[in-house]
Amino acid sequence: MDKLHANDELDMYEKFAVTDHITRIIGVNLKRARQARGFSLDEVSSLTSVSKSMLSDIERGRKCPTVAVLYKICEGIHVSLPSLLKEPDKIVEVVKDQPLVHRNGVDYQPLFKYDIGTSMEIHRACIAPHTEVPQEAHSERVWEYVLVIEGVFTLIIDDEAYEARPGEAIKFLANKKHFFANRTDEPVWVFGIAYFGG
Repeated sequence: MDKLHANDELDMYEKFAVTDHITRIIGVNLKRARQARGFSLDEVSSLTSVSKSMLSDIERGRKCPTVAVLYKICEGIHVSLPSLLKEPDKIVEVVKDQPLVHRNGVDYQPLFKYDIGTSMEIHRACIAPHTEVPQEAHSERVWEYVLVIEGVFTLIIDDEAYEARPGEAIKFLANKKHFFANRTDEPVWVFGIAYFGG
């Protein structure tokens, strides 16, 4: 199998994995919302014009509902769409053995992926020596935080460079193209936090 085809299969696997995850989240949240309101599947079907079998399949994570079906459910039992898409709250979540993803001289390790409930994502990254990585601009509401663990981290915005060393951190509004850089001979380790809440 050639490399390009292998990458296509990996991308497809990741897309299916994300879809399956979202399908399970919707199912768990729908069941909780239904039970909290004391509704049976028959009652929800009557209120939403969605068949009982479809509702059952959604709750069990067997089917991913279309936007139209989600709209009918939200309108029928008076729940918000974000509440159905939100990752169920966990009192404690331990992250172990997350793989490193290599991209443009940086090894990224996702620790907590984007969560609609907290509007945050957190990762750890290692920037190779003499590497400058462009980062696209986000919306006006996105703030990024970089906490330096090892080495000298450089942030470049509007051709101005900001440095931080171990034990130091940088916070910035990420609404402009910016660069994460390592201008030294040693690897730089950082924790990155992106906050999308404004």
